[in-house]
Amino acid sequence: MLLRGGRVVTAGGERTADVLVEGDKIVEVGPDVHADGPVVDASGLLVLPGIVDPHTHLLLDTGTARTADDFSSGSASAAAGGVTTYLDFAPQLRSQTFAEALQARRRLIDGQSYVDYGLHLNITNLPPSWERDLDALVEAGVTSAKIYTTYRDTIFYADDWTWYRLMQRSGAAGLLVQVHAENDDIVEGMGRLLIDEGKRSLRYHSAARPGVAEAEAVARGLLFSRVTGSPVYFVHLSTPLAIDLVGEARQHGVAAIAETCPHYLVLDDSRYGQPDAARYVMTPPLRDAASQAQLWERLQRGDVQSIGSDHCGFALADREGIDDFTRVSPGIPGVETSLLLLYSFGVVARRLTLPDVVRLLSTNPAKIFGLWPRKGDLAPGFDADVVLFDPRPERVLAAAELHSRAGFSPYEGLTLTGRVKTTIVRGQVVYQEGEVVGKPDFGRFQHCQPFDPAAAWL
Repeated sequence: MLLRGGRVVTAGGERTADVLVEGDKIVEVGPDVHADGPVVDASGLLVLPGIVDPHTHLLLDTGTARTADDFSSGSASAAAGGVTTYLDFAPQLRSQTFAEALQARRRLIDGQSYVDYGLHLNITNLPPSWERDLDALVEAGVTSAKIYTTYRDTIFYADDWTWYRLMQRSGAAGLLVQVHAENDDIVEGMGRLLIDEGKRSLRYHSAARPGVAEAEAVARGLLFSRVTGSPVYFVHLSTPLAIDLVGEARQHGVAAIAETCPHYLVLDDSRYGQPDAARYVMTPPLRDAASQAQLWERLQRGDVQSIGSDHCGFALADREGIDDFTRVSPGIPGVETSLLLLYSFGVVARRLTLPDVVRLLSTNPAKIFGLWPRKGDLAPGFDADVVLFDPRPERVLAAAELHSRAGFSPYEGLTLTGRVKTTIVRGQVVYQEGEVVGKPDFGRFQHCQPFDPAAAWL
């Protein structure tokens, strides 16, 4: 396959060039490439590396709620959004070893994904043989694990002793620890205070999880990283203060990485005062417009290293009629819209360049999570994961055009520019002109390499 005449964009820059694919690999990128076989006219299109979404929950079962999306529908939505690789989470139940948790998740995904995927482990406890199990986990290609500092008394939470002990060992083992950073005591205390005042409606969702809870847990994680020497990755940061704390620690040599999400960049907490507030319930919650503007400033100056969708496709129908922040399972669909949002509100608005978008959505996640040099670039030897993106169309987003089974999008009604025309995974077209054309068993598990300390300094 020869992709001819498009505007090839990588983290290093952009140029008009042809991209030659043979089998599942890119073999040449340059002007006037000649080859036998099918030619795709990419003139007028942006040719991008496939998006690597480092943060998805395509099938999440909390024990009390289950997402409408499974791996088939979620990965179809990913393909339609130009995502060629996603990283999902394997939850460790209290009775499970690391290996058992991984095997249980692999059984659910294998044969059910249109695009490639990797896994993080969600660690909740350290079994007696955990040090040996950790080495085996990394050898199995799962080289990152998440700690939740909130949701006490659920399947997710890990206490500080577990977190600290893990980080004493994780760096040497080649495992990157990720953190959902919210101080649980602050969240619980603020929630009780609001309830006592009769403030249970979704209008108070953001107030119930204040930014100080995020910043405090980030500070704790930075301390653990500093004293153990193990790198740390903070997921879905929503406040400028938390990102500033990471940036200050990085200046002092702490190997800390900041991720944010598109919803914190394009939506604000005024949404919780609307009749359709249930569409915007996620954790951490949306922040005020001033914080949003400050997030953009930090993104522009390079203080954020990665962007993930945090896709969690709970059905809107399960939330209808519930105006109580204690009773709504948090999570929103988003794997299909990250590229559209970063292009529309970043590039078109002149906040970001095209190479910035590729760096944040593809190249950096691939490097951080051990997928480089297979994923994240358009260069000879890389997997032929390619997105053909038409930068011209403008439309008001309608949820009906998306592929998630959640039945809604928090971005519905926003005016977006651009459209994913074609998504190619390992040389095979999986999405074309509005239709998922791949097979649900095409996606392959990606064996991630041990964390490279150099990836902390992207």
